[in-house]
Amino acid sequence: MDERRHDMNDEDRERIRTREVDVLSDGWSRLESVRFDYRRRDGEWETQTREVYDRGHGAAILLHDVERRRVVLVRQFRYPAHAATGRGFLLEVPAGMLEDDDPVATVIAETEQETGYRIGRPTFAFAAYVSPGSVTERIHCFTAACEPGSRIADGGGLAEEGEDIEVHDVDLDEALAMVSDGRIEDMKTILLLQHAALHLFAVG
Repeated sequence: MDERRHDMNDEDRERIRTREVDVLSDGWSRLESVRFDYRRRDGEWETQTREVYDRGHGAAILLHDVERRRVVLVRQFRYPAHAATGRGFLLEVPAGMLEDDDPVATVIAETEQETGYRIGRPTFAFAAYVSPGSVTERIHCFTAACEPGSRIADGGGLAEEGEDIEVHDVDLDEALAMVSDGRIEDMKTILLLQHAALHLFAVG
């Protein structure tokens, strides 16, 4: 797997002792209430309780055309965003939940399904937790070059999975402006756009 890891050392691991795990919900995702003992920096132990939401891990990709200074984004409806702000149609990078624990295969498949672009092996950029205070999900982020000729289909996602996806070819500077003025609110997309601006489109 294309991923840099920093594992917990033994000293840190010994500061956590899981006592009890109760499953609160186990539908599409799993919600648990966990009681654990935590050793503070001063050596004192205390018991804490956290709710942990486990929906698996994901992978995302930014398609880019450096010569044309364009990126490929998708627009789709997200009900939780709609419930929170009324702005449920989000511009995002293509992404999906991991298939067979394989981030590379996942982004290759999601790219073609959502955008119609066929790509080779993508370049690993970084992996990051979505919301580590309560959610276990970690997203593996990639980039890949693309050009108009590599688009072999319309994309749009899988209708049988309820997907109804628009494909947008966007100027990089416009995409960054959308981050600043709030038209792009998806975290993985913001991080990948900033990564691209710093490392893929940088001049000099």
